[in-house]
Amino acid sequence: MKKIVSLIAALVVIFSTFTVMNTAYAASYDSSKTYKLINRYSGKALEVYEWSTADGGNIVQYDDLGGANQQWRIIDVGEGYHKIVNVNSLKAMEVYNWSNENGANVAQWKDWNGASQQWQIVDLGNGYVKIINRHSKKALEVYESSKNNGANVVQYEDLGGENQQWKLVEVKPPETITVNATIVVPAGETFDGKGKRYVANPDTVGDGSQAEGQKAVFRLEDGATLKNVILGAPAADGVHTYGDALIQNVVWEDIGEDAMTIKESGHVVIKGGFAQHGSDKMFQINAPSQFDIINFTARDAGKMIRQLGGSTFKTSVYIEGSVITNMNEAIFRTDSSTSEVKMVDTRYSDVGRKWYNVKNVTESNNFEF
Repeated sequence: MKKIVSLIAALVVIFSTFTVMNTAYAASYDSSKTYKLINRYSGKALEVYEWSTADGGNIVQYDDLGGANQQWRIIDVGEGYHKIVNVNSLKAMEVYNWSNENGANVAQWKDWNGASQQWQIVDLGNGYVKIINRHSKKALEVYESSKNNGANVVQYEDLGGENQQWKLVEVKPPETITVNATIVVPAGETFDGKGKRYVANPDTVGDGSQAEGQKAVFRLEDGATLKNVILGAPAADGVHTYGDALIQNVVWEDIGEDAMTIKESGHVVIKGGFAQHGSDKMFQINAPSQFDIINFTARDAGKMIRQLGGSTFKTSVYIEGSVITNMNEAIFRTDSSTSEVKMVDTRYSDVGRKWYNVKNVTESNNFEF
């Protein structure tokens, strides 16, 4: 009788394990949104400690205070993996120093397209996920099941504990603002949208179609910064720059006519952020410029970058640590024989001709998936 009971118990365990294995699957997340990661055991949020923006900044758990250092962008890098990028620092979560050891530290670092910065997010079917590092195959956990603020987050063998389970909670925009006239950011000043969504009044700014003559939602004068803004639909003609500009952590939920246009010569830098859904170009360059795109995610457009058709001036484009997918025509198209592009540490797929008439191309550590 004891043997029969033992056999039944064993079969129950096997069946239960099989059921859990069948219900666990790779989860999918929207790269245009931000998330907080809440540990199941402690109820605390994953954060970059003390708002560090440095390489090696430590990742810990803390009370959910709603800060940008506790907000993350989950970016699909192909092959079933994601990179997890902090909204405040714009750096990627990684297992430090490529360690395979249990208890190895998890920190942030510049996005350099490494496997130690790539994670499989597995839905456990109970409202939580486990997060497995691509390089080490180990799970993200709160060390020693601590419930303390500041407790370290590490990797460890996947043991199925609640300290290895995380809930990904979308952080929604606190407000949606209708823009009735172009918002001008004066020279040298910063406009911080603090995560709010801005949409154009279609009657006074533009309806986001491909109709020419639409106005910008934001105009950046020389040396201006635009940060922490969501551009919703309609986005009219997006952002116009007049000289040097920094565009940081800006999301275009729908590109509109163009996401951004360089109107006058300058050094324009886009850091972090996301843009999608453009029937034509994403970024337009109308004047000789240095254009840097760093840690950006671009998806679904005719082309990512277009220099003004027929122009022969020199444009220098630099792309680093980005993910580019679903471009019908190219990443960069130009008619100038002197324009150039350098792309490093970037993942891309389905990008058409990639470089359309670009004569000067430098690439390093990129991956097509």
